[in-house]
Amino acid sequence: MTRVGSSDDDVTTSNDDRGQLVLVSGAVVAVALLALLVVHAQLGFAGVVETTEPPPLDDVVETTDGGVEMAAAGVAGRYDWAARDVAVEDFRSRLDPALANVERAHAGEGGVALRTNDSAAAGWALRNCPDGPYREFGPCVVDDGVVVQERAGETAVVAVLVDVRIATPRSRTALTVAVRPN
Repeated sequence: MTRVGSSDDDVTTSNDDRGQLVLVSGAVVAVALLALLVVHAQLGFAGVVETTEPPPLDDVVETTDGGVEMAAAGVAGRYDWAARDVAVEDFRSRLDPALANVERAHAGEGGVALRTNDSAAAGWALRNCPDGPYREFGPCVVDDGVVVQERAGETAVVAVLVDVRIATPRSRTALTVAVRPN
């Protein structure tokens, strides 16, 4: 036991009392830190729940590509070049439901909108229309975002240019994709 103070004071403090005081103070600090940690974790968790992730762009483009492939396969070899307008109408009647299915498939993840782009298709046809010394193809013609070309007297779908727009409350993505059926 240690005596502290003047002769008038009769205050005594033991080492055991000080140890208990330090232990209780440490426990109070630990409980306060634990409470802060719990509050921080709850706030962080609530933020994760509220975020909306956009659909992966690769998935949207890949499923769009598949829709173009199927629509082009349905009209391949069925129309003469003189009937190219009818060929494009038939192609669009197959493509439009496929594009609508892609939009519906990603409706819960954010908004996805797909539209063919006629002016981008015209620019693509001007720069990329297949030709050359070993290709005896006719000119490319653009109709409603669809690039068609005369090949052996038949109408062949060469490319479709599609505007892809993906929107969530926090982000927007827009690009134009040239899809070439095989």
